[in-house]
Amino acid sequence: MEAEAADQYREILERARRLAEEKRARGEVPENTNEALDRLFLSVAPPGARAEGEGLGALVEMLARYDFDPSPRVESTRPGLGWLMRVVKKVLRPITAWQLRHVTDQLNAYHSAQMEILRAVVQKLERSP
Repeated sequence: MEAEAADQYREILERARRLAEEKRARGEVPENTNEALDRLFLSVAPPGARAEGEGLGALVEMLARYDFDPSPRVESTRPGLGWLMRVVKKVLRPITAWQLRHVTDQLNAYHSAQMEILRAVVQKLERSP
């Protein structure tokens, strides 16, 4: 069963890579898109967003650190209207947080369950020859 799951994972991964390569070959995805997206993510990601170490286990642990927050940021960098946007956001923040809390709690619970499953998959893959 474990070997079968590992084979299915490798098959899906290979299929995804093959489809991505075909799209690149057709010009649907520019070269170096993955690297550009990684750099963009890391430029705006919070501290600790980078994987600590190498391999699938490090990536799973990186993902496990994330959670969903119902409180939107109050900062605004819009020239001229920035002060007004900050005021509006401060007024709306408690209302939106109250409405979104239920959804974010569900998302966080789902995310936690996913991470436990991924950890189990990684452990099984690491134990298999």
